This record gives sequence, C-alpha cells and structure tokens, in this order.
Amino acid sequence: MLKRLGSLFAVIVILNIIYSCGERMTKEQFFALAEKYEKEENFVEAVKTYEKLIKKYPDAEQADQAQYKIALINSNNLNDFHKSVEAHEKLIKNYPDSKFTAQSFFMIGFIYANNLNDTENAEKYYKEFLEKYPDNELVSSVKWELEHLGQDINDIDFLNQQVTDEVDSTQTGENAQ
Repeated sequence: MLKRLGSLFAVIVILNIIYSCGERMTKEQFFALAEKYEKEENFVEAVKTYEKLIKKYPDAEQADQAQYKIALINSNNLNDFHKSVEAHEKLIKNYPDSKFTAQSFFMIGFIYANNLNDTENAEKYYKEFLEKYPDNELVSSVKWELEHLGQDINDIDFLNQQVTDEVDSTQTGENAQ
C-alpha cells in the first residue's frame, strides 16, 4: 500500500513539474514548439500549441501569425474548413492591422466558394476584400473568383481548353518518340 502511494506521489510530482514548466514557456518557445509540431506533421498538437501561445500572449508579436497558421493548418492539413473560417475570422477581429488580414479575407471567401459551396458568404467576403484592399496583389484572383462563383471548374471554357492543349501536347510528344 505504501509502495503504491509512493508511486502515485512520484507521478503527481512529475506531472506538476511538467505542467509548471509548460506554464512558464515564453512566446518564442511556444512558437518554436508549434513549428516543430508542424514539421513533424503533428498538426493537432501544432494547433493546440499556437492556441496556447495566443491565449497566454494575445498581444505578442507572433500572435497574429500563430492565428493565421491555425487557420491554414485547419484547411490545408486537417480539412476542417469550418474551423479554418473561424480562425481566419478571429484573426480579422483580433488583429485588424495584421499583415495577414487581407489574406484571411481572401481565404474565407475561397473556402466558402471552393470547399463549403456557400456562394453567398464567398461573395460577401470577396466584396469586402475588394473594398478594403483595392491595391492588394490578390485583387485579380478575387475578381476571377467572383466572375466564376458557383461554376463547376469543368464548365469554365478556357480551363478546359488549357487541359485539352496539355493533353494534346503530351500525346504529340509521346508520338514523336
């Protein structure tokens, strides 16, 4: 019985040490750990660590970038498009002057249009993007997206022509050999 209590006490002490060390991490350490998780393709832990950074250091220099990375990981790696939209919206709300805010407006529109099939919200975010960022490098992409909103990619003529041309040139190249 005493042996079990001693083991339990040791486990509690170790967990307490680990927990207290985690609480004392700097914003740089949180960011580095999250990036490490990303490189290891442990995306769930990366998101959790970025979220801890933001919670503990909401005004940190890296907080907006951490929020942007949460959004990207959710869409690109976890295929959770609703969470990605939420993360982008948090960035827009909490860091309106961030260098990532314009991209978040674009990405929300893109996700609504191309992943969630919600053309109404896609149009809303694309138009807001154009109002707020008329000189941004993504303007031509936003205009293209608006022009083709709701269209199936297979119904867009010039894309079909490009694919046909590529197939023809591949076949011609194969015949020439």
